[in-house]
Order: sequence, then structure tokens, then C-alpha cells
Amino acid sequence: MNERLSQYKEQVLAKWNQLSPKRRWMISGIVLFLLISLGLYIYIASQPVYTPLYNQRLSEQEIGLIKQELESKKIPYRITDNGTNIEVPQKLAQDVIVDLAAQGIPSQAGINTEIFSNTLGVTDRQFDVMKKEALQQELRKMLERVNGVRSAQVMINLPEESVWITEKPETATASVIVDVEPGTRLDQKQINALYLLVSRSVPKLPPENITISDQYSNLLEWKDGSEAEGSLTGFEQQEKIRANVEREIQQNLYQLLGTMMGRDKVIVHTFIKMNFDKENRVENLVEAPDKENNEGLIISSQKSSKTFSGQGAPPGGTAGTGGNAVPGYPGSTPQGSNSQYEELNDTINREVNRITRNITMSPYKIEDITINVGVEPPEGGQLDAQTIESIKQVLRNVVRVTLSDRGVQLTQEELDQHISVLPRQFSGKVAVDSSTDLTPYLYGAGAVALLALGAVAFLIYRRRRQAKLQEEEVPDLMPPQPMEIPDLTYQEDTDQVVVRKQLEKLARSKPDEFVVLLRTWLAED
Repeated sequence: MNERLSQYKEQVLAKWNQLSPKRRWMISGIVLFLLISLGLYIYIASQPVYTPLYNQRLSEQEIGLIKQELESKKIPYRITDNGTNIEVPQKLAQDVIVDLAAQGIPSQAGINTEIFSNTLGVTDRQFDVMKKEALQQELRKMLERVNGVRSAQVMINLPEESVWITEKPETATASVIVDVEPGTRLDQKQINALYLLVSRSVPKLPPENITISDQYSNLLEWKDGSEAEGSLTGFEQQEKIRANVEREIQQNLYQLLGTMMGRDKVIVHTFIKMNFDKENRVENLVEAPDKENNEGLIISSQKSSKTFSGQGAPPGGTAGTGGNAVPGYPGSTPQGSNSQYEELNDTINREVNRITRNITMSPYKIEDITINVGVEPPEGGQLDAQTIESIKQVLRNVVRVTLSDRGVQLTQEELDQHISVLPRQFSGKVAVDSSTDLTPYLYGAGAVALLALGAVAFLIYRRRRQAKLQEEEVPDLMPPQPMEIPDLTYQEDTDQVVVRKQLEKLARSKPDEFVVLLRTWLAED
């Protein structure tokens, strides 16, 4: 293979050296032109096509809110019309409109009020009808821009304005029928966005007064966030998270053990149990700044002392008498005897750390894990005990780290209950999913395409050049001159002479028939 490539290389270099400098420059220019053209085409084709999100002017506040949302989601955008409109890539426009509508942005939901500019000579009744019809048409156009909605029909019932004040003001109602594209299913987020689009477009129209159904009369119900979390979509998301964690652990183990034992010698199966409960907890803690002595900071201190010395009863009465009488206690003091009294008060006010913690526990927590590893022994042999123990030690470390969030230190016996190593001969091979980077292949395909274009251009140029050289080398030929065949003269009029004369006459007058006659004679011979 290498020799053949070397031969091709030498032939190409030989052909290249035979070309004149002018031809070399011409070929190089063609190849460079093709490369630049291809690069410009790829650059222009890769640029996104921007389209306006809404067909009317927006306020600066709404533009700011939309810009903030797009920047948080890292979606490219362009602000146009002197800051009154915003554009996004066309392929992302539908999803952006639905996401913004789900958050109530913009607040007017895109209703164009320019249709009411010419209302001269219109009565109030006619104006109300025009307003209602305009709202319905604008809502229909806006709903049809939602991804998955092919067409829509909107019917709005607006309350009549009254001069009387009532306890419960009247509200508007709306009925919507959306024609969903075949094979498309609107998720709960898109359904809620439809409700918000209609609710924010019509005044005094709460979401509970809106009814939306598809073309098959299936009711699309409004659900808040708490109900949506327990829906099938939440279950599918949990299953997807669990499968991703299992696959990641499985791939890491396969890469490690496959490098040690061989990629076709190891099969890894992992099963985990996850807890998706989300916990919100508030902790009000009181801690001493000095944790060693369990004492707080002194913020105030007060000391007082009282002493008494003299005759008579001391302050507070005689001990063991009155309310503090103790049976058999000689509390009575003779009148006129000397007594002494001393009182000490020491008051210290301390401050402690008062900590309030709002804790939101992560809903993704692994509670249990089981790892099964199948290892194929070498041909004609068995796995030794040391190899099996090394594999088990790797699996123990994975289980220990995975279950470390539970706060329980597992023993080796408990770890062995979560793992198993099966040395068996494989009856078939299981392909392990692995992400493949296609970038080198794309670059290689691009290089091959460029080389192919260059080769085709070179061959076309070469053929045209050879044809031109052949035309220059071949001299112009003289036009064929008619040949005159002289008549043969014979002395005697024999049968042979007559036949020859007839053949000569036939050859001069009708050469085509003469050729056919000769071919017939040759075929018969």
C-alpha cells in the first residue's frame, strides 16, 4: 500500500514538474479560488437567519425583560427598530415565544392596536364589534406561531361595561380550538403558555375562564406547577436522570476494568435507587461564640454588695423565723445583741449567635446501588483470586463514595453485599454506549471534498489543454479531390470484356450498389 502511494506521489510530482510555470500558477489559482469559495459558502451558510419575535413595537421595559431572559439562556439576539423590536434566530423563534409567554412576557402579548387608528364615524356598538374581531384575529395569528399548532380558532366574550358598582365584577370568557400538527403532542408547559397568551391579551380574563381543546375535542387543561410536578413528564425526567447516572457509573467502570482486562472481556451492569424528594427546612440555631467553654460574649456586667453591722435584727429578718421558720432552729436573737449582714449580687448578660438557615435539600440523592461485573477468563484458564479481589476492591471504592451522602460508614461485609464479580465465558458481546466525537471526521470529510474538487478542476483543465494542443499540432488537410478512373480499352468484345465494362459503369454511376455487390461476392466465396 505504501509503495503504491509512493508511486502515485512520484507520478503526480513528475506531471507537476512537466508543467510550465504559467500552468502551475493557473492551477494554484483555481485551487485557491475553490478553497476560498467553499470557505465563504460554509461561513454564510452557518450564519443564523434572524426573524422578529413580534410584529409590533414593544416598550423599552419589555425589550429589557426579553433581553435579560435571552441572555440568561445564552440565546443570540439583535435589537432593531431603534430599540422597539428584537430578533432571534429563526429556528429558535417559536420556542422563545412559548417560553416568554409562559412567564407573561410581554405583558400585552403582542396585540397590535394600529387597526383602531381609523374609527371616524363609527358608533360605540360597531367599535366594540371591531375590537372583539381584532382581538380574535390577532390571537389566532399569535397562537398559530406556537410550535406544533397548525391553525387556531378563537371566540371571546367580553363583558359589557356598566355604570353600577357590583360586588363581583363581570369577567370575560374565551374558547379556543387549536389544530395540532399530526404526530405532535403539546406538553404541559406549552399548554400553560397558550392559556397565558390568551389571558394576558384580553382584559379581565383569568385563566380559569378559558377553555382550550384540540381538533379531536380533547380538552387541554391548565395545571399549575404543583400539579405538573406529579405528572408523567416529571416521572420521565426522573427516569432519565436515573438512567444517566447509571450509564455514567457503568462507563467509568467499563473504561477502567476494560483497560485492565480487555474491552471484550468485561461487562458492567449497574442499578441504583434514587430519592427525588425535595425538602425545604428552616433551622433556628443558637450557638455560643466560645464553643470550648460554651459561653457567650459579655455585653453588660453589674456587681453590687451590701454589709450591715450593729444591734438589732439584720435586714430581711432573723434567719429561721417568720416565713422561713425552721423547727428546732435557734433563730431568736436577744434584743441588743450585735449582728452582721453581707449581700453580694453579680449580674452578667451574655450574647449568643442566633443562626437562621433556610436549607433546600437536593432531590437527587442515591440511596442504594448494586454493581454486577462479568469477567471472561483467559482461554484455557481461570481468573486467580488476586485479580478477583482487585476488581472487588475497585467496586467497593465506587460503592463507598456513592453512598457517602447517607452519613453511615459501611463495613466491608456490607460493601460486599452491593457488588458481585462473575467469572464466566461470554456467549455474546454487548456493545457499550460511548460518545463519539465526530469533529475529526467532519474535518477529514471536508479535506477530502476539497481535494476532490481540486482534482476534478485539474482534470478538466488538463483535457481542455490537451485538446487545444492537438488542434495546434495537426495541420489542416487538403480537401479530397475527385479521382477520375480512365476507361479500359479492350481489343476483343468477349463475355469477360462485357462484364468488366458493366462493372466499371456500375462503379462510376452507382458506387453504393457496387460496394454491396462486392461484399456479396466476398461472402459467397
